This record gives sequence, C-alpha cells and structure tokens, in this order.
Amino acid sequence: MELYPTREGFLGELAKGITFREVARIAAGFGQRLLKEGKDQVVVGHDARFLAREMAEEAAGVLSGMGLKTHLLQGPAPFPLFGYALHAREAAGLYLTAGRKPPRFQGVKLRLEAGKPLPGEDLALPEAPPEARGGYIPLDLRKAYLDLLLRSAEGVPKERPGVVYLDAMGGAGGGLLGQAFKALGLKAELRELHSLPHPLFYGVDPDPRPENLKTLLALLKAAEPPALGFALDGDADRLAVYRVGGEAVGEEEVLKALREALGGLEVQGDGEGGFLFPWHLPEKDPYLAALLLLKVLL
Repeated sequence: MELYPTREGFLGELAKGITFREVARIAAGFGQRLLKEGKDQVVVGHDARFLAREMAEEAAGVLSGMGLKTHLLQGPAPFPLFGYALHAREAAGLYLTAGRKPPRFQGVKLRLEAGKPLPGEDLALPEAPPEARGGYIPLDLRKAYLDLLLRSAEGVPKERPGVVYLDAMGGAGGGLLGQAFKALGLKAELRELHSLPHPLFYGVDPDPRPENLKTLLALLKAAEPPALGFALDGDADRLAVYRVGGEAVGEEEVLKALREALGGLEVQGDGEGGFLFPWHLPEKDPYLAALLLLKVLL
C-alpha cells in the first residue's frame, strides 16, 4: 500500500507508504500551509507504534527548521492530551498514529488547531523534504490535562464500590485513568490491562472489538457486579464499554448514559466509539466518558 490521504491527514504501511522521507515531506507541506496562514506554533505528538517517536522527532525537526516554534510531547501521548496541548497553546498539531489499524500501519493526523483536522487531499506536498532541521521544545502537559479532566468529571460518586477494568491494548492510553481514579479518591478499584506501550499491541490489532479483548472479556465473564469494562484504541481517542458477562454496550446506550450523567451538558458521538464534549475540549475524550459512565453504569 502506498501513502494515501485520509479525512485527517495520511495513512500507509510502514516502510512502504510511511517512511522517514514521507513523514518529512508531510511535515514540510504542513509547515508551508501553517506559514501561509500566519500560524507560528505547532505541537507534535505520537502513539506507541514502531518508530513513532523517531518519526515524530523527524517531523518536529523539519517544522522547527522552517521557522515554526515546535513543541514535542514527551512519550507516547494519548490523543486527548495532544488535543489539550493544541487547545492550551493555541497551536496547530501533527500526530503520528494509525489509530485502530494493525501494527504494520502508521499515519499522520494533522490539525490546523484543536478540533480542526486538515484532510490529506487539501495539503500540497513538496517533491523532496527540506534539508534543514531545527531544535524543538520538549512538552509535558499531563498534569495540566489531568487537572482539566478532574474538573470536568466533577460529581463522579466517590464512595460507589466496584471493579473497573481498562484495557489500554498496549497503546498510548495507559496510566492516565488510574491517575484520575487516585486524584478523585474513588472507592471503585481500577485494574488496568496491557497498560504499558507495546509497538505490536501484545499481538492484536489495537481496535477494541471483542475478538481483540480476550483477557478483558474473560475477566468480565468471571466478575461479580458491580463491575464494568473499558477498552481504548491505539491512540486513545475511542472507548468501548463492556458489562459484567462480557456484553458490549452499544453506542446509543452509551450516549444515553452519558447524557443522563451530564444532566444537560452536551455530548456528541461519532458512531465509532468517539465521544466529544464541546464544553470540555474540541477533541474526543474517552477518559472523561469513562469517568462519567461510572455514575450510571457501575
């Protein structure tokens, strides 16, 4: 498969459509677009895929070499954290990920600003990447994002007991929900599965469908209520929900539960497990969705 455009950027197979040269070309084309629009600041992030960090560093070097103030998020960063960084810095963004695709794929998501994707077909790419590389600024906004998440999740019942499983699938999303549970002082116990980033996603595709969640579903089949299961995709912008017994909760029911938990505040679903809270962030946030669902489903 060659490099091809998507609604949010580009996608291809590693070493075929996606190479360091192609990532540099995408970064250069994106940088030219940003400069043309008068933007001067960009955030670069990446998921847990093979060579994602190195490719993100290459993209950051190209963007910085073009004169853009460039920040590089540290470590595999879940997509809501990337979205928060764009929002907080009023910056454009480039994020290395192939979402739910198998490990052999990689892609680039482009944002002109938080919540404003740039389709790949709308971006002109140079024939060859520029030679100049510049320095970038390491960026860590996990605490600031966590503070926002805690404020938005106000009202989650602290004393409600139960067990909550979260399968991060070896993607970029492990650890953050556990920090939120601890900071909120929740009595419910969070048990994380596959929380450490893994470039091969522990041997499955990072798509939270039942066939890829055998450990999570086995635990839920043996669990006693109250218990609940969550799963994230590779870049942690989607959430799948499972009941005791391993039954999947459909998106319409999840949306109904979220609306009940929010008491009038807006939530939108994209039909593919992504949930957007416009009053919280301009990007989808599965962590907030998970915390709010504890009010209704646990």
